[in-house]
Amino acid sequence: MLYKSKKSSVEPAVLSTRSSFLLSTFFDAPHSVLLLLLNKMTMFPLYLILLSFFVGSAMSEKSSLTIHGVTDTLEEDDEKYADALQTAGDVFAEVEALFDEENYEKRNGWFKDESNDEGDIVYAKDTRHGRMVTISTELPMPPDFVMKETWDGMETLPEWNQNINFAGVIASPTPNFDIVTYGNNDVLVVSGREFVSARIWRKVDDGYILASRSVTVPSFKSKHKGKVRAHLHMAGARFRVNPSNPETTLCDVVMLAELKGFLPKMLVNQVIGRIMLMDTVTNRRHFQDLKAKRDNNDD
Repeated sequence: MLYKSKKSSVEPAVLSTRSSFLLSTFFDAPHSVLLLLLNKMTMFPLYLILLSFFVGSAMSEKSSLTIHGVTDTLEEDDEKYADALQTAGDVFAEVEALFDEENYEKRNGWFKDESNDEGDIVYAKDTRHGRMVTISTELPMPPDFVMKETWDGMETLPEWNQNINFAGVIASPTPNFDIVTYGNNDVLVVSGREFVSARIWRKVDDGYILASRSVTVPSFKSKHKGKVRAHLHMAGARFRVNPSNPETTLCDVVMLAELKGFLPKMLVNQVIGRIMLMDTVTNRRHFQDLKAKRDNNDD
C-alpha cells in the first residue's frame, strides 16, 4: 500500500500552498536568473515573462493523495479542500491499521459495553480522546452493493434511519473522497449533534475500507442553528466477503467521537455505545429491506 500526498515534484509528501511553491521556485532559480532580475529590473517585459512562468508552474500543480494504487487529485476549484484530503488520508491509514491489528480481531484490550437480544455486542476501550467503540455484524448483501449504498446513499439517510435528522454532501471532489454534513436526533438525555467530516474509501483485497474524520470547511455555513458541532476523531467501516456466504457482507465499524457541549464524561460513555447499537440494528434492517426489494424484482 502507499500513502502519499503531493503538491509538486519538489515536495512530494506535503500538501503545500501555491505561495510557498512560488517562493521556493524563485529562490531555487539559477544564480544568473536572480542577478538578471535584481540588477536589470529595467528589462520589465522579461521580468514579467519569468514571473509568469513561476506563477504558471505553481498554478499547474494539483494536490493529490495516493492510497492502494488509487490517486485522488484535486482540480483547481477544489484546492480549498486540500487539507481535508490530507485529513482523510491520515484517518484512512489509522483505520486500516486498527482493523489489521491482531488485538482488534481478538478484542484484546476491549471490554463489552452494550448488547441486545439479536446478538450484537458493542466493544469499547478508553483513549485519550474519549471512548472508542466498535461492533461487527453481517449484512444480507454483497460488499460491492453495501459499499455503493453506504457511499452514494448519504443524502437519503434521514428517510430510513430514525436516528438521523439531516444529511448532505458539501463537496465531492473525487469519486473516492467527499465532505459531508449530518446530524443525529436526540438520544436519551443528549441533544442532537452536527458533524462535518471528510470521507474516503478504497477497495482492499476482496472488500472495502471507508474512513472519516471531522474537518473545517470555512465556506460551509450550517443551516441548523442551535446544533452543537461534535468532533469525529475517527470513524471507519470495513466490508468483507463472508466466506460462508459470498452474497453477504461481514461488516466491522469503529467510532471515536467527542460530542462537545457540557456533558459529563460518564454520561457520554453511557450513550456512545447505545448510539452505535441503535445504528447497527437500523442499518441491518435497511439492507434487509433492500434485499427483499431486489428479490421481489427478480421474481
